[in-house]
Amino acid sequence: MTASATGNLIREIPTVGTVRLRGALMVQRGQPLLLAAMRASDMVRQAEVDVYDPSTERGYQRAGVTSRMRDVARYYEEGGLMPNPLLVNVREEDFAKIRVVITSGEGGQYEDAVESEGNWLGAGYVEMPTDLTVWTYDGQHREGGLAQLVDRNDAFRDFPVPVSVTLGLSSLKEMEEFYEVNTNAKSVKTDLAWELLRQMALQDPEIAAKLNLQGKDWLTRGLEVARALDSMDGPWADRIQAPNEKKRKADRLTMAQAQFVQSLKPILDMALFERADPQTIAQVINAYWRGVALVLPEPFKDDTSPKDWVIQKGPGAYTLHRAMPMVVEVVRARGKRLGDSEAYAEALAGLRELKGEVTDPLSRQSLEVSGADFWQAGSRGVAGAFSGEAGRRHLFLMIQALLPKPSEEITL
Repeated sequence: MTASATGNLIREIPTVGTVRLRGALMVQRGQPLLLAAMRASDMVRQAEVDVYDPSTERGYQRAGVTSRMRDVARYYEEGGLMPNPLLVNVREEDFAKIRVVITSGEGGQYEDAVESEGNWLGAGYVEMPTDLTVWTYDGQHREGGLAQLVDRNDAFRDFPVPVSVTLGLSSLKEMEEFYEVNTNAKSVKTDLAWELLRQMALQDPEIAAKLNLQGKDWLTRGLEVARALDSMDGPWADRIQAPNEKKRKADRLTMAQAQFVQSLKPILDMALFERADPQTIAQVINAYWRGVALVLPEPFKDDTSPKDWVIQKGPGAYTLHRAMPMVVEVVRARGKRLGDSEAYAEALAGLRELKGEVTDPLSRQSLEVSGADFWQAGSRGVAGAFSGEAGRRHLFLMIQALLPKPSEEITL
């Protein structure tokens, strides 16, 4: 919090057209907070959720689920209580628009605590304009449920909503608080949690360094690689589902971003790519998958839906990415470039020999399938049956047995 934060103690603004929140004022490590209650009608009018938009890459929360809001509304309408506060923030750029008034405790000690990043406890109120946005970073479904109630039942306009108001957090710090609350206290969908990590690491070198020390930097690197692959002209263009991106029947999405990034870990752990930039790694992976498409072209044709095959879903992505380090070493040992799709196709030629049995739905007889048919979705193919870690490991071992051994390519 900057020195300007304490100036609000003496700033005089009209009380007409404002909302006054009374409660416990405190300073935690220099950060002012207010524990108070807010009328539901005021909360609904002023609260906003910063939803992540994949088209602009702004925001950080998942879109609210209407059914959950409806359940919340029903719960409160039937007599339910709300003891836990919503976590909201008056952002740093709006701090000058509010007035902080202390009614117990020493004002100077408040100022000293803010300036010295110390602690302080007292009581008072915060006065803010009725058109000021308070950003909800925990409790969007409760707020959404109240909005439904206020809209249809005037009796809920005065429903007191407990709030914990941080005063003056930046949008980045607000995002960090959301991340901590939703990953430590309760779960948040993995794809969005990782996207938040990526955004925070890009904006804060200390966060990036911390992830590196914790051995988690592969997550943010993997997200950058996935984003680069999705934008390239290649097999993974428009196949990776971004956080908050809704699937449509006609789209060509095959994997959620988090699932795809997890599949990349064997590649990101390669010493070869330890210091490589994500764009370079993506170009090598793109060439590798172009090689896969040369060996097994059917699943990648424009006139077929990638959803009809599992080669770009979990079974295929996890096992082929697990095999890629071995294939890269073969290509290097043969003196070929890592961006040469033909070189990968030569090393992956054994994929055509993958085989298994399916049951013909009419005759009920067992039929052997191989090549591209092995990767068909549903009962027509075999690869989809290799689910879970054990199944994927089994499929990987089948693939591994058909690949050249890097050790046999060594020339002394």
